[in-house]
Amino acid sequence: MSELIHVTTVLAEAGLIDTAWFTEHAREKGSAVHLATQFLDEGDLNWSTVEPDVLARVRQYQKFLDEVKPEILAVEESVRNEALQYQGQLDRRVRINGREGIIDIKGPCESAWNGAQLAAYASCFLRPLARWNLYLHDDRYRLIERKDRKDWELFKAALVIAAWRRDGHGH
Repeated sequence: MSELIHVTTVLAEAGLIDTAWFTEHAREKGSAVHLATQFLDEGDLNWSTVEPDVLARVRQYQKFLDEVKPEILAVEESVRNEALQYQGQLDRRVRINGREGIIDIKGPCESAWNGAQLAAYASCFLRPLARWNLYLHDDRYRLIERKDRKDWELFKAALVIAAWRRDGHGH
């Protein structure tokens, strides 16, 4: 299979993601949380191996599982949109209260581009899916449903801008 541009690369190249806040520590912490939640969903998490600085967020993910009771349909699923030539890796495909959808797990900070990222993932499927961001704080979680139809329009615009910049313009 050919390598397509990644959803987050599109958003970054279009200037929608401010990478100034992406420190190495934040990146490592995010990766550790994602890995621990993946192991948790796969039934393979050994709690004693969870790094102390991510333990609180992983506990909040467990609280989300206990309270919302999502049916996990897929974990770290690779998706592709051949028509628009992009790909991504969604965190979870789930069923919540009978509705199939996708969840992207984030740290505590909400960003304007989060909805566009989810819309891009959802558009890799031939059926409509609910879209949720799960923000993990040390002391709580927030599950936010994304319903704005402009999220998809924003991602398509980002695709055009990213392609334009890759063609040598705008720098």
